Amino acid sequence: MSDQRPTPPFSAASVDAALEQTGAAPLRPADPARIGPYLPLGLLGSGGMGRVHLARPADDSPGLAAVKVIRPEYAEDAEFRRRFGREASVHARVRTPHAPRLLGTGFDDQLLWMATEYLPGLSLADAIRDCGKLGPSGMWRLVAELGRALAALADAGIVHRDLKPSNVILSATGAHVIDFGISQAADSSAITTSGTRVGTPAFMAPEYLRDGRCDTASDVFSLAGTLVYAATGHAPFGDGTGVDVMHRVAFEEPRAEVMAELAAADPSLAALLSACLAKDSALRPGPRQLIGAAEAHALPASWQEPLHGRLLARQQACRLLGCASAEQTGRFRPPERRPPAPAPVPGFGPPPS
Repeated sequence: MSDQRPTPPFSAASVDAALEQTGAAPLRPADPARIGPYLPLGLLGSGGMGRVHLARPADDSPGLAAVKVIRPEYAEDAEFRRRFGREASVHARVRTPHAPRLLGTGFDDQLLWMATEYLPGLSLADAIRDCGKLGPSGMWRLVAELGRALAALADAGIVHRDLKPSNVILSATGAHVIDFGISQAADSSAITTSGTRVGTPAFMAPEYLRDGRCDTASDVFSLAGTLVYAATGHAPFGDGTGVDVMHRVAFEEPRAEVMAELAAADPSLAALLSACLAKDSALRPGPRQLIGAAEAHALPASWQEPLHGRLLARQQACRLLGCASAEQTGRFRPPERRPPAPAPVPGFGPPPS
């Protein structure tokens, strides 16, 4: 008997539709045709440090990966590669179903890359924008699952330092924390230099803004801001990114109208998140207190509609792509780049027309 995995008879149209359903953008000619052991299928996102590709294993094994490729000007810097390796070592210590698994890293053909398990879902920011604010039952499920993620990080001695709606993924199976790019292990130095602040001001902790201190209690503060956003569509201290927002986070109370909206929907949730937003980090509940508070409520098995339907469709699309062969998905790869033709040497070749 053959030990090869059977290939379902997927049509080209169904594979194309599956890629579109994942939300990945088409590859461009400048994108690599191969990244280590992975074949890119589409583009999941890009930023100042590089691009993230949706990819499949080149050996036709099942599953999909999110592969981060660093821009060449950073990849060529030895100090940056050291920091990148540190990020990978921190991520490898995370052991929880509420964060993606690290699959591997490499520096091949001048490409510095890191692959993680691909989570077929929507960021919390996109979910709230496209499907509406979460109701009380969904909010308590979010408190429980993100509380478990924070507890796992704390057990591993890791501080995330950048919890915000775009770094939380909602999938059909639950909530997950992603992006450990500026996380800090308790037994290692920070990736940022002294005196700098890296993150999103509206979701930073006050002690981090004031003194540069960051610990698990700081992550709880950022998580609370993220949860307030999920319930109201607004960050508790305002939605900007400037100095005024940083001042409010560091020295002022959350906006009264935002917290009043939260209290009208669920008073006990508002009380819990208000405690998490205390300026004194010693007064904030810990991750396991968040879990305990959430488990006192009936937690739904699925997210509310239309979010649940969107997540199921994305999950099914990823299953199809993960089972399709590399040959079936090969046309997603960018066309091969050819070097430009050399300019003609004067005196040789046919005369110009």
